[in-house]
Amino acid sequence: MIRAFKEEDTEAVIRIWLEASILSHSFIDKAYWEEKADAMRTLYLPLSEVVVDEDKDTGEVVAFIAFVEDYLAALFVAPAHQKKGVGSRLLALAKKMRDTLELSVYAENERAVAFYRKNGFRMTDKRIEEMTGHTELLMVFP
Repeated sequence: MIRAFKEEDTEAVIRIWLEASILSHSFIDKAYWEEKADAMRTLYLPLSEVVVDEDKDTGEVVAFIAFVEDYLAALFVAPAHQKKGVGSRLLALAKKMRDTLELSVYAENERAVAFYRKNGFRMTDKRIEEMTGHTELLMVFP
């Protein structure tokens, strides 16, 4: 069930973000993500509009999206729930919630790049992300 984020979802969202980030970004040291967890909790989540997806059987939060205006700051699915349509369902909702969506994704995260391209996003630019030194693709929908 997709619903608005509640404060009590914070730790589940942080866990999903951390596990999925480490899995999807193996080209970046795990410690980088672990060091960012507190900023996610205290800075990024409070500044964002967050929507979560709960497992229909267990009620456990298994995925989330986060917006800052028209910027899709996050779309993360717990590793055990990936490749089951959860991310596609959340992205479809994001497209309904915003006329335009912008995002950035690491070029080396080929699975995510392909996912966004398959869902109608196009690359508008690329840049070197300052904190990691890795290339990010800037993408937009439509």
